[in-house]
Amino acid sequence: MMESLLMKIPVEPGPFFCAVLLGHLVLAEDSRLRRLLLKIFARWIEVPLLRLIYEVSLGPLRFLTSTPLRKKLAGAAFTRPFAKWMDTSVPVPAKEVVRLIRAIDGPIAVGDCRCRVAKKTCDHPLLTDIVFRTGAEAWLWAFPDNYRVIEKEEAVRIVEDCAEQGLFQMVFIHCSTARHANEYVICNCCPCGCKVHLLNRTVGQKYFPLPDGGFRSQVDLEKCDLCGECVDKCPFQAISLTDKGIEIADCFGCGLCERVCPKGAFLVRRVNPGPPWAQEAWRELSKEPPA
Repeated sequence: MMESLLMKIPVEPGPFFCAVLLGHLVLAEDSRLRRLLLKIFARWIEVPLLRLIYEVSLGPLRFLTSTPLRKKLAGAAFTRPFAKWMDTSVPVPAKEVVRLIRAIDGPIAVGDCRCRVAKKTCDHPLLTDIVFRTGAEAWLWAFPDNYRVIEKEEAVRIVEDCAEQGLFQMVFIHCSTARHANEYVICNCCPCGCKVHLLNRTVGQKYFPLPDGGFRSQVDLEKCDLCGECVDKCPFQAISLTDKGIEIADCFGCGLCERVCPKGAFLVRRVNPGPPWAQEAWRELSKEPPA
């Protein structure tokens, strides 16, 4: 009854949005109320919020982030608190995302990429938004005509197909409390379409931080022929060609360089345990090789 009534609520900006976001922050992941709030977020808030991010980054509202001072003000007032306490994503190599998928309990569903729905900026595949755990429950409820339940093998194929097309994977988390795993979406992202990536690149890691998943790219200079493919494809501009060869700085560990290098010169490894939620989610995965 409650959920059927919610479908009829006329949503307006302001206190309603704030209540939903703050409710996520203070409630536990398995709370029935928090799961209900996530449904509200999925149905009414996510796409308008992604559209706003685009407008602030590249659209008519970009003046809000056009100077260092404005970026600092936007970061202090909204983007940094939102990334730290509400919702953000961590870049994860495709091979590790596959391992995560194989370890998921419960239903997995797929639907249209919310970033591309909010603002279409490219022709990359649309049916790439993989939701699980509380995410599957929320998005299947919010968009029953778009999201559908899939088997793990189909989810794996979507990730691998997207990675072959040069998309990188990010695992979304919300309200990380370090008490439990709270990943709920696997996105197959591109620099031209992912609004979270775009916001991170616009205001910087300082003002919209992406969590460290613990992965880093390493290059074997003896195998590298300096073709520059990795430089062109790195979505975080972390790779450069210098007089000494390839140099890597500020790597987010997305793993795209490892996939696109024609010489196999790159290897992405876990170099630290990552944040508490990652340790909890992938504790057992590190003991077994990918299936």
